[in-house]
Amino acid sequence: MLTSFLSEMRQATIIEYGPANKAFQIQEAPSPIPQEHEVQIEVEGFGLNYADVMARNGLYKEAPNLPFVPGYEVVGKVKRVGALVPVPLQGKRVVAFTRFGGYASEALADYKALGVISDEISGGEACALATQYCTAYYMSHYFQQVRKGEIALVHACAGGVGTALTQLCQLKGVKVIGLCSSKEKMEYLRTLKVDYPINYKETDYMDWIIKNFGDRAVDHVFNAVAGKSFKKDLKLLTYGGKLFCFGGAARSGQKDYLINDLSFLLKTGFISPLFMMMKAQAVIGVNMLRFADHKVEVIGTCLKELIELYENKKIAPIVGGKYAIENLAEAHASLESGKSMGKIYVHW
Repeated sequence: MLTSFLSEMRQATIIEYGPANKAFQIQEAPSPIPQEHEVQIEVEGFGLNYADVMARNGLYKEAPNLPFVPGYEVVGKVKRVGALVPVPLQGKRVVAFTRFGGYASEALADYKALGVISDEISGGEACALATQYCTAYYMSHYFQQVRKGEIALVHACAGGVGTALTQLCQLKGVKVIGLCSSKEKMEYLRTLKVDYPINYKETDYMDWIIKNFGDRAVDHVFNAVAGKSFKKDLKLLTYGGKLFCFGGAARSGQKDYLINDLSFLLKTGFISPLFMMMKAQAVIGVNMLRFADHKVEVIGTCLKELIELYENKKIAPIVGGKYAIENLAEAHASLESGKSMGKIYVHW
């Protein structure tokens, strides 16, 4: 028994802020011990999220102090279970949420924040179902139900959440206006059968939408960018519409200075609940990390329902890149470049 407590694992630790090829160091560390409601997972691989890029650059306020191990989702087999885990999970293959610590060969997860998966689903697809698809599912199916005939505007549509939102909206018969930043991504959106793909670097999407659909035509906006796009989106939102803000990619690429934070806030703008009430609109902030901290059962519910949709071939996660751990820096650089599409997956 003592030997198991002294066993070791490998982990990719952020030892300094900055470029991916300098920030990470692969280290040996003691195996984590599951608490009462946790499971210990022998990790096959983990997914990358843009929050990881922000954390690596010192721009993610929720991240622990240096040095720390990032990572929100893993796939692998349950190695040990805590004393109060009520379901038989030992030896099961699972996809699970982690509260950081996912970039490791062993990781801990609350048993309520995982889903049992078959050997048929790849590690990359499984990880996509976690953070990206759960974020999309929460916004489009859990918090609200998008409905047939509505119009959804999806920022960063070629990314992981954008791909998930597109497929989930299509399930409900919702028309998708998808924004991207290159010709290659326009082709990707066409393969997704996005109804109206727009390269926002070549076309002003607000003008295009008003010209083709009229004022206040968009029922749902899914914005992972914030900044000046937020103000434009409010002008497009219909009466009774909802604007989901689940990222701040416009803040990325800038140094962690107070003046940059203030500039980002001013560009995003401020809203009054009274003005929102007059238009019967809603602005909803989505932070899955907060659910992991305070309402983990929400994540668990979304994940289990997504696994069922996958098994019934209703959704098809797309893996945009698969990297060995030795190429972690390359994987991060790909995600940070804005050129990646679909889910980025790293395996041990």
